[in-house]
Amino acid sequence: MPTKFPVEHADVLLSKSDPGAVDPNLLIAELPIRTDMKVADVGSGPGYFSLPLAKYLYDGTVYAVDVQQGMLDIVESQAEVMRVNNIELMLSKETKIPLDDESVDVALLSNVLHETSSPTRFIRDVSRIVKKGGWIAIMEWKKEETKSGPPLKERIALEDVEKLIGKIDLPIKARRLIGTSRYLILVEK
Repeated sequence: MPTKFPVEHADVLLSKSDPGAVDPNLLIAELPIRTDMKVADVGSGPGYFSLPLAKYLYDGTVYAVDVQQGMLDIVESQAEVMRVNNIELMLSKETKIPLDDESVDVALLSNVLHETSSPTRFIRDVSRIVKKGGWIAIMEWKKEETKSGPPLKERIALEDVEKLIGKIDLPIKARRLIGTSRYLILVEK
């Protein structure tokens, strides 16, 4: 059974000194986004990507979506410190995201798919919230041993994510390596 990252260790998720950390600007540069878009950071955790996204999307909105209120509380306090006011916090159920159908341009799933108990139901709900012509960006840990990250048995291989995307019948437009320990899949709706 997949486990959720504990809120009491959220500082680890915010650390840029972790050898496996991905520079948020590197990820943002890979995403098909403009500054006026609506982006859902699904499984936002403490906001490692939500906050830089909000700065980039200065005419847009970031929806920080998480199943743990404690993580959203951290996003809120960080946003206040950084004086970012275009983030909306959303407490979610794992497979029922509290956003309307086709309400976002991009859904970012960063290191969250391996934590879901029902990946197929989860990805279907993510697809539901993305507009036609929008994008789903999935970044996950490579299924190999690294100095940081989740245990190998919890990681999800690139091929398995591709099979999952095949179940929702959407085209994968790009596959990339991000840093030394992650991969990124871009799916167009």
